[in-house]
Amino acid sequence: MIIAKFIKNITEYNKLGKANIFPCKYGCTKCGYMGRLHRHGFYTRNVITRSSSYRIYILRIKCPSCGKTHSLLPSFLIPYYQYSFDAIFLCLYYSYVLEYSYNKIVSRFKELNTQSYFSISNIYSFRKRMSKVTPVTNSFFAHFDEYYYDMHNPEAKRIIEKIKTFIDSNEDFNKSYFIKMPKPFFSKP
Repeated sequence: MIIAKFIKNITEYNKLGKANIFPCKYGCTKCGYMGRLHRHGFYTRNVITRSSSYRIYILRIKCPSCGKTHSLLPSFLIPYYQYSFDAIFLCLYYSYVLEYSYNKIVSRFKELNTQSYFSISNIYSFRKRMSKVTPVTNSFFAHFDEYYYDMHNPEAKRIIEKIKTFIDSNEDFNKSYFIKMPKPFFSKP
C-alpha cells in the first residue's frame, strides 16, 4: 500500500469517487522497478469519521515488472482500520491528553456521529495499539529538530501532544510518517 496526499477532504474525495485526480506513482517496493505503476482498478472501503460514515473508492496500481498490486490510500486513512486517522487521533487525544473517561469519549463520538457504533472496546483497541507503537512513533520525531526534545520520554501522552503540534503546523502527519518510517502509522509492530 502507498499513502498519498489528496488536496480534497474526505467528503469531496467521496463525492468525486473514481473521478478523483489520483497522483501518478513511480517505483515498486517489491521488485525495485523505478518506472510508473499502472492503474489496476478500484475497490471500495468503509470509512468512519468523526461526523459521518462513507464507502469510498480506493485505486489499485500494479507494477508492470513483477505484477505486484498496491493500494493508493488517501492520507486520511490508516491501513486496516475503518476509522479515519482523525477519528482515531481524536479518541487518543481525549483519552491520553484530556484524560476523559471512556464513557465520556463514547458519548462525545455519538454526539458527533450518530451513525457510529463507537464503543468502549474501540478505545481499548486504540489504546492497546498506541501502547505498542509508542516507541516507534517517538523515533519518527527524531527526524525533526523542533520535536527532538523529550526523546527519552516515550509516553503515549507526550507522543499524542507532539502529533497534535505537528498537525497544527499544517503538516500531514500520516503521510509524513509513511514516507519516513518503515511501516505506516498504527501498524502492527
